[in-house]
Amino acid sequence: MNRTELRGWIEDALARHDRDARERDESAAAPTVAEIVDAVWGRLPLQVRREVSRAQVQAGLTVLTAQRGAAVSRDVPPGAHALPDGSD
Repeated sequence: MNRTELRGWIEDALARHDRDARERDESAAAPTVAEIVDAVWGRLPLQVRREVSRAQVQAGLTVLTAQRGAAVSRDVPPGAHALPDGSD
């Protein structure tokens, strides 16, 4: 399985995890990396889990997080606050 395909599966699993947590009114203020990897790993199809390792999933999550952070920083004009309420 190539990295792009794996990242697609990871994004889907992470979105489902977020949706499920919202539906259960759960809020983890600061989840650990292990908790996030476990949540995503458990939502991947069995065939995907057979083809990749947990370390590859964690690496994919790291890349997605870095990409999202870079995208957010590009969308914020210089001198503007990243949070909508203006707090840091």
